Amino acid sequence: MKFIGISCLLVSLLVSGVGCKKDPVVTPPAKTPVLSVQLSQPYLRGTQVDSAFVNWKTGSIEQRIKMEQRNDSLVLPMSVFTEGNGELTIHIFANKKYSNQYLGQWLLRKTVRLEKTRTFSYTGPTSFFDTDWFPRVELKDAIGHEATIALRPDDAYFIVKDPGHKIQQLTVDRGYWKTIGGIQLAGRDIWQCNTNCTDIANEEHFKSLPQRIGTKPWNHISIVVLFEVDDNGGWIIDLEHEP
Repeated sequence: MKFIGISCLLVSLLVSGVGCKKDPVVTPPAKTPVLSVQLSQPYLRGTQVDSAFVNWKTGSIEQRIKMEQRNDSLVLPMSVFTEGNGELTIHIFANKKYSNQYLGQWLLRKTVRLEKTRTFSYTGPTSFFDTDWFPRVELKDAIGHEATIALRPDDAYFIVKDPGHKIQQLTVDRGYWKTIGGIQLAGRDIWQCNTNCTDIANEEHFKSLPQRIGTKPWNHISIVVLFEVDDNGGWIIDLEHEP
């Protein structure tokens, strides 16, 4: 009887212990705040991106940081940034080509306040006319002539690299045409230079293009960069593109 009583007591204690046991509290891992760009198919997929960089300017501080690519997303942890109000630029370099020849670039620019504890998410370019992103083209040939030119009229940017030889005059010609139902010029502007012309970004000269075009329709872009070496000739890199 004594043995049975002890056994019953042990069983009772074990049952009581099981009944009082609580499930452990599982705390989900905290999400790390990030700056991200979700690339939009089919216009620009992750496989078409070679690299991407963020430029962040706040006060006297300027940072340039390469983004990490995760499938169709570009990501950076917010911990790498200096907090504050400033200008955020995301620059995507792609292997997607214009005219099956020239590499494309896309640029987003925002005035924001960055905080390390907040996540910032942007959608990648969805079309040529996506107003959040500026499409640009990298024109180059095999002998060292190179220029990066904005494609849409609302982006005035261009830069021409030093080709390594003497230039008598440098010309950048941007034109927008309507080619349906006859060829008609919608708007055009030409920049020419003969002193200190290369390796200097210019975002001013072509600002007049939207006013020149106005509401006139266009469906064709013509870009010509002419490196004149003397009165008898020179070198040309050019693009004809219909978006």
